This record gives sequence, structure tokens and C-alpha cells, in this order.
Amino acid sequence: MLPLEDGGVVDSRLRVYGVQGLRVIDSSIMPTVLDVNIAGPVYVLGEHGATMIKKDRGI
Repeated sequence: MLPLEDGGVVDSRLRVYGVQGLRVIDSSIMPTVLDVNIAGPVYVLGEHGATMIKKDRGI
């Protein structure tokens, strides 16, 4: 995740810059691609993203 000025697409809360209500929560936002099975990190990213959404919505 990078600042918009540096070519980033999402902010630290996984929200897409310039698009209201859209988040990206998948391996495409990982800064480096691992050369191993990425299932584990993607599951963690999904759980973390879900927690952020629930917190933002007061759930």
C-alpha cells in the first residue's frame, strides 16, 4: 500500500483512492509476491479486511 502520490491504489484501510465504498482485499495489494503458497497470508488479509469493515460500520 502506497500513498496515492507514489502510485498507490489503496490506503491503509484497503479503500481504493477516489472510489467511495470500494475496498480491495486480496493478494494484489501485497507489496511483494511470495514464492511460496500464499493461501495463509491471503486468509489473514481477508480476516483483517473484514475486521476493518466491521469496525468502520460499528458492527
